[in-house]
Amino acid sequence: MASAMPVITVVLWFVLATDGIGDFPASWAPLVVLAAAVGAYSVCELVGFRAAPLDGSLAGSTARSAAEVEAESWRRFTTSTFTRFAVCEAVFLVSVALAFVVESFWVVLIGLVLALPLFFLEAWPGVRNQRRFAAALESRGMPSYLGGRLQD
Repeated sequence: MASAMPVITVVLWFVLATDGIGDFPASWAPLVVLAAAVGAYSVCELVGFRAAPLDGSLAGSTARSAAEVEAESWRRFTTSTFTRFAVCEAVFLVSVALAFVVESFWVVLIGLVLALPLFFLEAWPGVRNQRRFAAALESRGMPSYLGGRLQD
């Protein structure tokens, strides 16, 4: 998923960069991309790792097996990861649209430089993000079993 942004950047270089990289655009365009990145980071941090706590029973009566709870936990984590990825990628997509408005390849580069680290911090399904999401799922004391696959 992360490789699409650099590939698109290279393709856009052939479209937007007429004289090397070109002139730096008006200050409003990079500021809009920066604001989008700050907004995406805020959404991911404040909302991206929230999840309803796990419930140990099906329809309130039958106990669920650990495998069922683990499968549900991974489904919910995957859904959350893709949502955070979409929010992070939106920063890059905003930069692409603005690059055509101001006719500057710099805006695409700024979008890439902001979106890629944001993606790796917020959407990469690593230990940090698994633990944060597991904490939300386990807030009522029901184990999520996401930690069973984590490497310390």
